[in-house]
Amino acid sequence: MKKILFIATGGTIASAKTENGLTPAITSEELLNAVPQVKNLCAVDTVQPYSLDSTNMCWKQWIHVAEIIRDNYAKYDGFVIAHGTDTMAYTACALSYLVQQSGKPIVLTGAQKSIYVQDTDARRNLYDAFVAAQDDNLAGVYIVFDGRVILGTRARKTRTKSMNAFSSIDYP
Repeated sequence: MKKILFIATGGTIASAKTENGLTPAITSEELLNAVPQVKNLCAVDTVQPYSLDSTNMCWKQWIHVAEIIRDNYAKYDGFVIAHGTDTMAYTACALSYLVQQSGKPIVLTGAQKSIYVQDTDARRNLYDAFVAAQDDNLAGVYIVFDGRVILGTRARKTRTKSMNAFSSIDYP
């Protein structure tokens, strides 16, 4: 069974309603518990360096996430990063250059709705991300969203409300 490190950074996928509106507040363990089928796919360890709205992700967090991957690279077969959608494509691109020539999958995913909303895309996206992260045919950085696997350097958020929010630009 493959061993995957799950890195939770916040975003809508991990958001809950608070007095301040929708805020990233759901832990990495709670996210995993919402998708119990993942436990049948792989062994998962979690870290949660942030619980941020993705509009607050910047180069400092990109470097820190790359360091987490680097420091744990030998221990895991792949990596899944839960992330907000607003800056996910930027993070995927940055990680593609910060973690060059990775022989292992580094998969970012998120959702248009919180994992606790009934008609969410979060559970499917998270499950699909873990499927991709343990795939021997994938290496490098990808976004997995709405049933699609998109190369990290080619991903762009092209829709703000639709479940198929990301497109692959000039690449299949």
